[in-house]
Amino acid sequence: MKKNNQIIITSLRGFVISLFALVVMTGHGQIKCNIEGEIMTDKYGDEVVICELGTDLRLHDDPSFHLKAVNGKFSTTIECQHLSRYKVFLYQQYLEGQYYYGTFLAENGHVHIKLYPDRAGEVLSEGIEGKKRQVLDSILRKQYQEPIAAIDALMEDPERLSEYYNADFISTVTILNETDMSTMPQAYVDSVAKVYEQYRNNPDREYTPKGLELEKRRKELVEGCQNYQYQYYTEHPTIWALYETLNACEQLHGAHRYTNFDPKSYERYLALYHDKLETLYPNHPVHEQIATAEAAYYLQPGKPYIDYTVRNTDGKLVSISSLTKGKVTLIDLWASWCGPCRRHSKALIPVYEKYKDKGFAIVAIARERDRKDMEEAAKKDGYPWQSLLELNDENQVWRKNGAGNGSGAMFLIDRDGTILSTSTEASELEPIIKKALNVE
Repeated sequence: MKKNNQIIITSLRGFVISLFALVVMTGHGQIKCNIEGEIMTDKYGDEVVICELGTDLRLHDDPSFHLKAVNGKFSTTIECQHLSRYKVFLYQQYLEGQYYYGTFLAENGHVHIKLYPDRAGEVLSEGIEGKKRQVLDSILRKQYQEPIAAIDALMEDPERLSEYYNADFISTVTILNETDMSTMPQAYVDSVAKVYEQYRNNPDREYTPKGLELEKRRKELVEGCQNYQYQYYTEHPTIWALYETLNACEQLHGAHRYTNFDPKSYERYLALYHDKLETLYPNHPVHEQIATAEAAYYLQPGKPYIDYTVRNTDGKLVSISSLTKGKVTLIDLWASWCGPCRRHSKALIPVYEKYKDKGFAIVAIARERDRKDMEEAAKKDGYPWQSLLELNDENQVWRKNGAGNGSGAMFLIDRDGTILSTSTEASELEPIIKKALNVE
């Protein structure tokens, strides 16, 4: 039980990493980056993945991403057109659901990597931009990250949980950790999640006085780290500042859904970008990515929904606006492999049946690698509406909606294309649908 509590509370600190990557590592380009690495464990085999930050391996995997280490060592060369961020991690650890990785910038020169089983990979770059980042990382690590890690170690010690967390919170965490929620009724899952969220939004209920003191100190360190990094980028505009702006946009998307999320530390990067960074590396694709992510950030209730291209059920490219015009429409971004998406979609079936003849429509778009997966999932779940197919991110629908590689999203829009809600809960959506349709 103590071990399980440690796992859950560790995950609350962000050590469970579920991000994925994309890259083409063949062909010729302006940049040639030589990679040399070493695996510092034999626990997870000898297969390593190196790929560009941003791609979901569930949709975009390629043999060129995978390397076999020999006697614990691996090497490769990346050739590309632009400075790009990459990730490197142990494939077997990734398959097990929790993995640690190293990140680096592909630029002319050498990059040396060490992969560990229980912490982020160490990266030493000989490139110009890599060295700049390493200077900043060294300062952040000594002044902020190491003290934060020390606090985390205290608060995650299974023998000392009761010193820092209230008994009721520990009990709730234990239930979440020890119960297979996939076998439980959805009402039970929702009730436990609601109780857990209440604790997270009320620190006095979650922490003991001693825990509150440590958590306050931790927040001060995190804020100090964020402020130092931001100030550094205002004084030293680099490619890293552009990527940090992109990261800030991605963090901001959906921030309005969370009670205790303070967007200010991220919004300032957008101001910095438009003030100083827009002309930096003018032909770099990160600028288009920032523009798309910034537009997705404004997909909030009261704002106009965006237009983009999708394939209709006949396989023809059409605008999403042509499918929603004049109707109160729920745009449902889902996938066969996304359990939460499918639960939310199934819960909407009775709502759809009740209002489909009164001007309500659902435009579902499935993000898949294979059409068959979508068809089988839709048939099993019994969706009464047809689903469009976003095959292998052909039209970048998820990215344009700010969904990244996450579990999809929903946007309820009125007849004029204004967003009414971004909730995924049928109970929250139905009264808004009724009001938009002007029905009793």
